[in-house]
Amino acid sequence: MIDIHNHILPGLDDGASGWEQSLAMARVAVEDGITEIVCTPHWVPGKYENTRALILERFSEFTTLLAEHNIPLAAYPGAELRLDASLPQRIRAGELLTLNDGGSYILVELPEEALPRNIEDFFWQLQLQNFKPVISHVERNSALRQDPARLCRWVETGILTQITAASILAEFSTDIRDFAIQLLEHRMVHMVVTDSHGLRMRIPQLSGACKVVEEILGADIAHEMTHEIPKLIIEGKSVTTADPVPLRKEPARSYFWKRMFSQK
Repeated sequence: MIDIHNHILPGLDDGASGWEQSLAMARVAVEDGITEIVCTPHWVPGKYENTRALILERFSEFTTLLAEHNIPLAAYPGAELRLDASLPQRIRAGELLTLNDGGSYILVELPEEALPRNIEDFFWQLQLQNFKPVISHVERNSALRQDPARLCRWVETGILTQITAASILAEFSTDIRDFAIQLLEHRMVHMVVTDSHGLRMRIPQLSGACKVVEEILGADIAHEMTHEIPKLIIEGKSVTTADPVPLRKEPARSYFWKRMFSQK
């Protein structure tokens, strides 16, 4: 499996606290069956000013330590960029990092409070400039839970989305879990990621969530979400996805979810 979103690089954000924890996270990932990761520390203006140069320097240290400790984990650089109007200019200037530093796929974190009114125009402009948005943890955004049709429209325009493994496994809330399952069933998410920040909550494991995806969509789609699509993004290649199925504004529990958890 490939984890294309995590906070394993230490000392850059609210992720790994130091190299010891970072290497421990790497070992847990390998034991879970993760063979490749993209390291994606936060970039948030005024809070986490993680430039491309800073991340690449820390990333180089990480890969050296992986080799020294014989941890069989292939790693690539990246960043989780908070939505900001300056993203295209900063990326072109070499200030900010795209996924695997390929200059194409951008991992975008939406604001938690509210979505900008012109966000659709912004995404469209990104795509016109040959940047490909990948939206992180869409299931945890309250605005999208209230209006899933908006997310559906984004996916229809070619925007890729991620869902967090911990959300599928109910480590946040039942509302987030139910919405995550609905998005899976309606083909509105394309990747399952750990978004791991440490070794307690959101640990660097994908296998448990992958099994749930297999139950819902089958083994082929689970493999696609945890290997094929992340690999294409790492390689900077085009990703083709299935058309989404529109979702009601008020999501209801699916039959599968009722059946799976009725005994718990």
